[in-house]
Amino acid sequence: MRSFFKVKRAEDIFESLADIKPLGTECVPITDAVTRVLARDIISGEDLPGFERSTVDGYALSAKDTFGASESLPTPFTVVGEVSMGEIPHFGLNRGECALISTGGMLPKGADAVVMIEYTQMVGDSVVEVSRPVSTLENVILADDDVKSGQIVLHQGAQLRPQDLGVLAALGVSQVPVFNKPRAAIISTGEEIVDISQKPKPGQIRDINSYTLGGLCATSGVEPIYLGITGDRFEDLKGLIEKGVSQADVVLLSGGSSVGIKDFTLDAFLSLQGVEIVAHGVSISPGKPTIIARKENKTLWGLPGHPVSAMIIFDVFLRWLFGKLCGCSRSAEPVNHTVEADLDMNIESASGREDYIRVKLTHSEGRWLARPILGKSGLISTMVEADGVIRIDMNTEGLYRGEKVKVRLFSA
Repeated sequence: MRSFFKVKRAEDIFESLADIKPLGTECVPITDAVTRVLARDIISGEDLPGFERSTVDGYALSAKDTFGASESLPTPFTVVGEVSMGEIPHFGLNRGECALISTGGMLPKGADAVVMIEYTQMVGDSVVEVSRPVSTLENVILADDDVKSGQIVLHQGAQLRPQDLGVLAALGVSQVPVFNKPRAAIISTGEEIVDISQKPKPGQIRDINSYTLGGLCATSGVEPIYLGITGDRFEDLKGLIEKGVSQADVVLLSGGSSVGIKDFTLDAFLSLQGVEIVAHGVSISPGKPTIIARKENKTLWGLPGHPVSAMIIFDVFLRWLFGKLCGCSRSAEPVNHTVEADLDMNIESASGREDYIRVKLTHSEGRWLARPILGKSGLISTMVEADGVIRIDMNTEGLYRGEKVKVRLFSA
């Protein structure tokens, strides 16, 4: 029986993989670009909106002509035209003149403000009274108020959101330069694992990890490649790993990572040319029996067979790794969305390792409470119940009820 021989702390693993480089780049249609990561800065070639426009429905006029206007003594203006949407006004304004304008309409020459229609009243076919003064540029967007020509509007490494697609559309960018989407090959191992379409016999369980890991990949912007299930046969396992290395950037193999006599993952990794072992065991719980190997810019992960352990390892390390592969500028820190909460019971922890405790969040009297969910790492239901995890440092022997904790959320 082989013992763990290269156990590493989490910070050492991050350091060992710090030089992982982003993948190549491609251009995708803007309709497919949301959540993708920009491969270069987007620099505006024009001002936006490109013309002075109104932000309200009302009357375009010269602000100085409204000086002294009030409800008791409104100022009359002659209406000389109406601004048609999407067109350049064919007229200008002189002293004491105005033009009806809708939100988004282009200001005619001679206008530098818009008075809201609520502060006006028609008193004749072509005369309107204004009952309050406006200042210069009130209710007006300038030609470069939104975006200036030459401005960097989106930076390389930004993960594109719907509002980012909006500014790309405004600039006429229909093909977006992004980093390639990482691909992860997923393999489940174990004689006891059967396909989810089968009824397990006594001693067997359905394949959980392929689908939890695949879902985690999909929510991390990664394309999962399902390579199926293999039993405890070295050549079969090696063949699937080689296939995974050839097709993907990361290989995720669950099960077969502990020290049992049939656990061939380490030997299979070492049998591949150019592969080096980064860690054989990590000092976190749950998840210690994890094997990490590397072949140049590709990594191979022998994850624990217990679903909770595999998901915790993904949450701690692989979200960060995939962020690096897809060029995300926010991948430098291995954190998710967090919320501060008060712990509602004491928790013991063994020193010398990081503990990740599943918690359920409740909201009471203006504060969040984190209730630990205690259960073995083979119980997937504990992850279904949990909203996130809290981390207990390896130099801490536990946390007390009422302590402030940061909960790493499973979803935003």
